[in-house]
Amino acid sequence: MKKGIAKVNTEVRREQIKQATFNILANQGVKGFTISSIAEKVGVSEANLYRHFKNKKEILAYAVESIGEGLQQNLKNIKNSRTTNPVKQLKRLFRLHLEYIEANEGIPHLVFSEELHKGNPDMRNKLLNAINAYAREIELLMKQGQEDGSILKGIDTHAFSFALIGMVQISTIMWLLNNFSSSLALDGMKLWNSFEDCMAVKK
Repeated sequence: MKKGIAKVNTEVRREQIKQATFNILANQGVKGFTISSIAEKVGVSEANLYRHFKNKKEILAYAVESIGEGLQQNLKNIKNSRTTNPVKQLKRLFRLHLEYIEANEGIPHLVFSEELHKGNPDMRNKLLNAINAYAREIELLMKQGQEDGSILKGIDTHAFSFALIGMVQISTIMWLLNNFSSSLALDGMKLWNSFEDCMAVKK
């Protein structure tokens, strides 16, 4: 029993450390991300922190991994919803993606950081693999739409899957440059209608 409790506590603590990581990245950037700042944010000693992660790099890797898990969870949510229309599912997925980033302001600071792109090729590849897996699922939804007649058969589903992700990226960059002064989800969704017009069959 004690072993089970310890495991749950470890998972909870790792989740707290991840959330603290995103919070620090959002408010202080990568330069403010230190073991001491994480420990202070979580409310534990640095020694306690090292019981869960070996170093700062491992914490960042865990944060990157969680981004991919978050995207996959969004996919599960739309697949389990009542809506079976691929266009409506894609619209919902797009909004969930924006809302996920908005709820975790540290994500863009990490994703666009030099720390990720130059300092840690393993983490960069992990994020790339997560995005590619996410894009493949989007493409499958688009192909389903082509089969049921809701999405134009002539479009390149591979290109359009990355175009959808690209809309999230540009919306996020503008949100970041504007210092999170408006709603990412509301601003980002303004791009959807034009995207849908280029993709969906007019009825």
